[in-house]
Amino acid sequence: MKRDLLRLADLGDGGIVAMLDRSAFFARVRGKLDEHPRPLAGHAVALLFDKPSTRTRLSLEVATYELGGHPIIVTPESTQMSRGEPTEDTARVLGRMVSAVTYRTSTTARFEAMARACRAPVLNALTDDAHPMQVLADLHTTREARGRLDGLRICWVGDASNVARSWIEAAGLLKLDVTLATPPAFAPPLPEVEEARARGGQITITDDARAAAKDADVLITDVWVSMGQETERDYRISALSPYRITQELVSLASPEVVVLHCLPAHRGEEIDADVLEGPRSFVWDAVESRLHTSKALLEWAALGPGFGPPPFAVGRGGAAG
Repeated sequence: MKRDLLRLADLGDGGIVAMLDRSAFFARVRGKLDEHPRPLAGHAVALLFDKPSTRTRLSLEVATYELGGHPIIVTPESTQMSRGEPTEDTARVLGRMVSAVTYRTSTTARFEAMARACRAPVLNALTDDAHPMQVLADLHTTREARGRLDGLRICWVGDASNVARSWIEAAGLLKLDVTLATPPAFAPPLPEVEEARARGGQITITDDARAAAKDADVLITDVWVSMGQETERDYRISALSPYRITQELVSLASPEVVVLHCLPAHRGEEIDADVLEGPRSFVWDAVESRLHTSKALLEWAALGPGFGPPPFAVGRGGAAG
């Protein structure tokens, strides 16, 4: 069965740790041509983005190239998707042309439609519900900075966005201690929290940012107005204003705190400029981590069944077409 990735759990038991180990390997061998594997040699990878992207697109494009493959940027505006072609039809075309697809879109349903209809592996480059690629990069950055993940107190401050929800999933899979400081109206879906707790994650939800930040080893935030939420801007900024990461909040955390932000950052809203550019900011390290974790994910897809150049002689079969 081909290796699709919608959520972190799709990596399987022990999959996150294996992915982080492989990411660390790719970080060590970058630029060493005699040591760097090229599992994508001879393969094309489609990078399909329904939404704008800087870091995800760049990291996947460079990762594909450095793994020996050929990245192809695809946008709805450049295809018949802009004229109403169904997702499933586009998926079938991609599956006949490329060895893997990375897909950034709005809804989980649209991603799942792509994955079902495409014979090539499909990797989640962001949906409204999850952003596993970002959290893998954050985990890699944290482990490199602190030497471990076990026993760390991780604090999310602000809107429980798609990135926060992937952090909750990671907490369950890795049995992490994660506190979310957020107004009740912006809290994550309770079933996702309960699932993570059932797996062994220590998940705390509070509306007190100062209490949550006390002795935290990691402080994380995200934009308050995500793509598609522009009409809610005034309301969201007003409601979330007590949840800005400031130097005062950082001073409550561990002296070795790792500050993360998935970017783009709006200085003076969710994070102050002196924190983003300060000595405890690992934001720019996490940007580089995206490259290493993207390589690990693409290699994971390449090593699974269903990966490879589409055969010239194909049968007539439903979703495989």
